[in-house]
Amino acid sequence: MKRVSPRGPLARYDLVFQMNQMNQMNQMNQMKMVNQMKAMSLKRPETGRPFIEVSDLSYTYQQANLRVRALASVSFTLEQGGSLAVIGPSGCGKTTMLYLLAGLLQPQSGVVMIKGEPAVVRRETSLILQDYGLLPWKTVWDNARLALQIRQVAREEQEERVVRVLSYLGLLEYRRFYPVQLSGGQRQRVAIARSLATNPDLLVMDEPLSSLDALTREELQETILDIWRRDGLTYVLVTHSIEEAVHLGQRILVLSESPGTVVEVVDNQQAGSPGYRGTSDFYRQCSRLRGLLASIIGSARQRQGQERRGTC
Repeated sequence: MKRVSPRGPLARYDLVFQMNQMNQMNQMNQMKMVNQMKAMSLKRPETGRPFIEVSDLSYTYQQANLRVRALASVSFTLEQGGSLAVIGPSGCGKTTMLYLLAGLLQPQSGVVMIKGEPAVVRRETSLILQDYGLLPWKTVWDNARLALQIRQVAREEQEERVVRVLSYLGLLEYRRFYPVQLSGGQRQRVAIARSLATNPDLLVMDEPLSSLDALTREELQETILDIWRRDGLTYVLVTHSIEEAVHLGQRILVLSESPGTVVEVVDNQQAGSPGYRGTSDFYRQCSRLRGLLASIIGSARQRQGQERRGTC
């Protein structure tokens, strides 16, 4: 079998590590606001606190003389056990927001709170990437238990957890296969298995199904819903698919063109209900969301045209 170089995936993980190290310096800048929010939260019962609280969040990427504003004054909440789909034009800061929720980046202004604490890299948060994030030189079994090995979980417990999640996802018989020997849907199931093995309470997913064919995509959408119903997880999903956002998100966060701001938070409580995809309410919600996004993109293009004419 041809040996696959580990250089690409390791480089990506190393970059994420460096990003996390660099952005730890920003934590001190937000502690005053965090402490204020904590003081305010003491005045209300713990049961009334949202699982996720994002308040006036902004983030700008800076390299040399180049500054790119990704997010501007974003605020929203999500209750424990809820599901949030994030949708908006390309480049509006959706993935940046996921990294902030996962603690891989730290806010430059505003606050991100998970269960009443500032968002940092935490054991109970699992990130599922668009490109699966599998190590090509490791088998399905070893990829699924990777996080448990890093955390030095006892071998017996590793085996118990991995057997459980691989069986649930229909992958146990493929445990000795390598990623190159799997279909796209199977690879994404391995990525999901690796996340579930850590017993998370929060899943953040960056377009996890975007590269799959339509039938496989719908099958894995149902898998995500099954996991959500079974385990009571809270999840945040970034997607470019209107139908996927309506099918999977009880709340839908609609972002503007860059820098991303909240245009609307759409209430969609029927998401996850059996048969919702085939109802008139589903198609009505999709149509409304499509019109909203078309308006956002149209307004941005009109503004860009005016700016170009103004510089001529």
